[in-house]
Amino acid sequence: MNRDYEVLGQRVIEDKYLIAELINEEVMANKGETAIDRDEAFQKQVTKARAGFIELLGESLQNSCDEKKVYEAIESWGLATGRYFLEANMMLDSALAESSIYRKHLAKLIKTEGKLQGIDMEVLFEATEFFHTLMDHAMYSYSSAYIVAYQQKIDTARREFFELSAPVVPIANNVAILPLVGDLEIDRAQYILEKTLTAVNNLRISTLVIDLSGVVKVDSMVAEQILKIVQALSMVGVKAILTGIRSEIAITLSQLGVDTRSLVIGGSLKQTLEKLDFSK
Repeated sequence: MNRDYEVLGQRVIEDKYLIAELINEEVMANKGETAIDRDEAFQKQVTKARAGFIELLGESLQNSCDEKKVYEAIESWGLATGRYFLEANMMLDSALAESSIYRKHLAKLIKTEGKLQGIDMEVLFEATEFFHTLMDHAMYSYSSAYIVAYQQKIDTARREFFELSAPVVPIANNVAILPLVGDLEIDRAQYILEKTLTAVNNLRISTLVIDLSGVVKVDSMVAEQILKIVQALSMVGVKAILTGIRSEIAITLSQLGVDTRSLVIGGSLKQTLEKLDFSK
């Protein structure tokens, strides 16, 4: 049986570029594209990548006696390819949809070559089943790598957003503004708190104007996070002035039983800056 697998695998390897071209044509036809729609360099790159995967499948058939080695090679391909196609902005569903085209053309090739070589039908059936198992593992490895890389990309973007969403901007000696914009969920509020404490210390800020006019969602959780920031600043000797407090924020603070007399509220940002004589 191993000899038959080697023969089938060799045929897959020898015809890898032919199969890759057939897959290219079908994919473009399904998407309504033509060869003109893609530049020559890109087409060559895609063809080479597909041929490489087909060659890997052929080698996997040849090495079927060592399944551990085969699956490790397939998994390695999936990890590398999943990350690569994410960086190339290829959608996961599009990539997975192509697997059926690979299955169709390669299964047909295995069947045709098996008949030409007089391979027993039972062996041919087992070889086809093994091939589909390889494809399943390849798609699983690819999907897992794609999803992990996608999540890492989201986490990186989130960290970058956090970095830009808590700017302590000095406007005069010992005075700065912290404009808050968007939702203030717990993890972001914690990041803002940590960064703000570090910034006021490094900049030697004694008065920090916290503008809330850009805060979108206002609920008890948001109010609690704002209070935590104000309290933490007070503990390090920084006076916090809250501006841009809309009626819903005031209502929420009241519902929480917060003594607003303990807070320094400055109306609008413009009014506060005028009172501090920074507009002159």
